[in-house]
Amino acid sequence: MTCRSCRREALTEVLDLGALPEANSFPDARSDPADDPRFPLRVLVCRACWLVQLDDAGPAEAALPGPAAHELSPTMRAHAIGLVDDALSRAPAARAGGRVVEIASHGGHLAGFLDERGIGSLIVEGTPALAEAAAARGHRVLGRQFGREVAADLVAEEGPADLVVDNYLLAHVADPDDVAAGIATLLAPEGRAVLEFDHVLPLMLDRRFDSIRHGHYSYLGLRSISALLNRHALAVLDAIPQPVYGGALRIVVGHADAASPAASVADVLEAEERAGLAGLGAYEAFAGGVLERMAQLRGFLDERRAGGEVVVGYGAPSRGNTLLNASGVGADLLAYTVDRSPLKQGRRLPGSGIPIHEPRRILETRPAYVLILTWDLRDEVVAGLREVEDWGGRFVVPLPRFEVLAPG
Repeated sequence: MTCRSCRREALTEVLDLGALPEANSFPDARSDPADDPRFPLRVLVCRACWLVQLDDAGPAEAALPGPAAHELSPTMRAHAIGLVDDALSRAPAARAGGRVVEIASHGGHLAGFLDERGIGSLIVEGTPALAEAAAARGHRVLGRQFGREVAADLVAEEGPADLVVDNYLLAHVADPDDVAAGIATLLAPEGRAVLEFDHVLPLMLDRRFDSIRHGHYSYLGLRSISALLNRHALAVLDAIPQPVYGGALRIVVGHADAASPAASVADVLEAEERAGLAGLGAYEAFAGGVLERMAQLRGFLDERRAGGEVVVGYGAPSRGNTLLNASGVGADLLAYTVDRSPLKQGRRLPGSGIPIHEPRRILETRPAYVLILTWDLRDEVVAGLREVEDWGGRFVVPLPRFEVLAPG
């Protein structure tokens, strides 16, 4: 296998999480977890461009055409609105009626927020079920996977784009170079692309191994994505860290001769350099820290079971499935979890077999502990379930460090 980005034969293994089920699949609750297919989940890093990536052994991420995160969480809704407003501020031509093209993962399309601002857009969506769902909502959709060929067709048919918005797609494609080439082809000479993705820097520093799952082929840092974009005569003009998902990065991209980069670009690159992300030592430390996080979670749950105390989960995010399966947690340790998505309720988590209920189940059963699997939304979750503390229950967060939250 060569690097997904630079094609060099310079890959070194970082972490092997073993054979795990695909994390975004939520089987029927009546099915047997022993029958869930499992695939190797192995993380590599390229010593040439320092892109962290998966090997080729696993499947693409399953498509679950349910509500987007910004429809279920006030925190994520506020973030999505901020992303749209920031993107429009970077491209005056788009605000003045120019062309906007959006690509997004998990069907988390932003077209509705653009519509509210009087901005028409085209969604390019390569997953048929998600394309159909977006079209059913009245959005203009092209049901193809974005890349250089699609971009060339779009330019030939309607001209270049003044604004391209990538809402977490890039990490989900097996060939990120094709997407970068597509952006370079589609973007107007003075146009801007705004890309947001999970940032590998906090992922490594906080041992956020739950972010690693099949179909998330790349784990991007500013250094690695800059190298990718530079090969297509694109440049990062601004870089803004974001708190969502435990640490993301939003970048503003233009053609290489469009403008000079803001000071923030050098600041983020320096932070990655200080963390040692251009050397193998940081990745070895990450792997060791992941084993510690797994042991902390499993040890806590083993102790609670031995003491007869019930622990349940909050949330059924795909990343939670990596956390639980890699740590060897099943329904014997976590009685159930709850989720606000109606498509997940009544199903179960893959591999672990943990059933998924509506959030009110917690109030009905009054468990001793609630493990927040959507730990990046911990404040929102705790505020919405204050009743847990009324009966002496406690909240637990597994990452970025294991913590039993103090009451209040």
